[in-house]
Amino acid sequence: MSAREAFDLYKTGRLAEAAALCERLVVDSPSVEAWHLLGVSRLGLNQTEAALTALDAGLALDGGRSGLLSARALALTALGRDQAAVTAARVALAADPDNPPVFNAVAVSLQRLGGFTEALLALDHAVASAPREPSFLANRAALKSLLNRPAEAARDLEVVLEIDPLHPRLAGDLLWARRQVCDWREDAALDMLVKADLKLGRSAIAPFAALAIFDIPVLHRRCAQLTAPPPAPPPVWPVRPAGERIRVAYLSSDLHEHATARLLAGVLEAHDRSRFEIFAVSYGPETGGPLQARLKAACEHWIEARDLSDAAIALKCREQGVDIAVDLKGYTQDGRPGILAHRAAPAQVSWLGYPGTLGKHADVVLADAVTLPLGAESDWSEAVVRLPHYQPNDTLKPVSPPPSRAEVGLPEGATVFCCFNNPAKITPEVFAAWMSVLKAAPAAVLWLYAGAPGAADNLRAHAVAAGIAPERLVFAEPVPHDRHLARHALADLVLDTWPYGAHTTASDALRMGVPVLTLPGKSFASRVGASLLTAVGLPELIAGSEADYVAKAVVLASEASLKTRVVEAVRRSDLFDPIAFARSLEAAYAGLARR
Repeated sequence: MSAREAFDLYKTGRLAEAAALCERLVVDSPSVEAWHLLGVSRLGLNQTEAALTALDAGLALDGGRSGLLSARALALTALGRDQAAVTAARVALAADPDNPPVFNAVAVSLQRLGGFTEALLALDHAVASAPREPSFLANRAALKSLLNRPAEAARDLEVVLEIDPLHPRLAGDLLWARRQVCDWREDAALDMLVKADLKLGRSAIAPFAALAIFDIPVLHRRCAQLTAPPPAPPPVWPVRPAGERIRVAYLSSDLHEHATARLLAGVLEAHDRSRFEIFAVSYGPETGGPLQARLKAACEHWIEARDLSDAAIALKCREQGVDIAVDLKGYTQDGRPGILAHRAAPAQVSWLGYPGTLGKHADVVLADAVTLPLGAESDWSEAVVRLPHYQPNDTLKPVSPPPSRAEVGLPEGATVFCCFNNPAKITPEVFAAWMSVLKAAPAAVLWLYAGAPGAADNLRAHAVAAGIAPERLVFAEPVPHDRHLARHALADLVLDTWPYGAHTTASDALRMGVPVLTLPGKSFASRVGASLLTAVGLPELIAGSEADYVAKAVVLASEASLKTRVVEAVRRSDLFDPIAFARSLEAAYAGLARR
């Protein structure tokens, strides 16, 4: 029985046997080598806490052993102890500066700590040292996508495709990176590969991306189930005295100057404090901005949770006696579905931030009869609770005066079709429909959100290929929200995308009196525009097919009275009445609490 035997077992992948042998070795004849092998074997078995204990024991015998230092940094990253992991990685890299796995691991921790620039530098080092390692390239691609550099991300993934065509989730990640810049090369083939993998039960694409790629709810559910974190052991819930207020916690990283926060603010302010005790659990940035200040004032309890683990956040909610935990993120950027996996409350709700099933861990999804119609429940892991309408909105308020057409690059006298959705939502089919509209309306232009670098150039090229002059596409750059709302006055008709349609962008347009033409599909993500139009009583703006969409667009854009009708319909509806929405939401919460 020797460390050499244990090493041979480890090298051949027999990790459990290697660990068992090392456990005997460290008792009978403890050595640095035995502790090291025990640590890395346990790491490979995902026994990370036990691995760290073994590695620390080895370092107690030889504090400068580079292999131990490296493995310790990897273990701390795997445990989510990110600050400690960064410190450990720096020590490991001082001992061995050319260490790609440590650079790769520390990038994960730096990213979670918000150090994106330093994380990218670490991944650049990892790739420079090991340019043919697909996992390093894939990790760098993921970070570049997060930094709004999807064209660069796609180039990294194209290298992965050459090295390892079977790399996990490669087709889906490449398809999504390209979609963000409207690069539709091999689009249909990649789409087919993603669907085939999902049907075989393989994790093939991020759930959020899947919503924008295809309109197949059963595959959306499968994607979510394959992505969902494993459940933690169920807690024991204390019995709450009857008659106490219902405690509701909203969980999000977007409780600052963000679209979700703008939708939610009025509802938080309108909650009935005699019946409900409101908690905000913020695991996003502390911005100090006016919208975040408004949210803080609207909640009785504000919990800063950015530096807490998923398990710690769930425990904090349980300690506070939260009855209903409302997840506002799902599988969107910075979402933490692991909080629900650790069970934050007896009733867990998915709402507003993610328009699809979470696959696991949420008990209820809040919807309405349009976004999630009767008969669609089988595609959801959650029970469905339907509100009068799905989306909350703040009250109608004056905004700044609109810019001139010249200021935003729009020609005088032209009909302006508009879509301020992220260009990642523009599919080849949607763009083809838009080109048909422009051909039928030769004096019109299409005003689009510019999106990530490269998207506008690609869309102009697609227009030329369709026989449309590229100058008929005009691109809007990001501006502060008040100015963004104001510029809507220059648009005649918003053209929605599918299968992932406009949500906040649609209600922004309606708020400003601009009609929205939408084509709902089967998925929740495709039906929010139809929900909003139903709520304001404008069903004639809901198309029944692509051909109907094109025909309606041409006719509606020339209807002089349409914008006046939209203004009146919005004014008569309760879409922008957060007090009314809060009452219907509270009725749903009361029903959940009774269960």
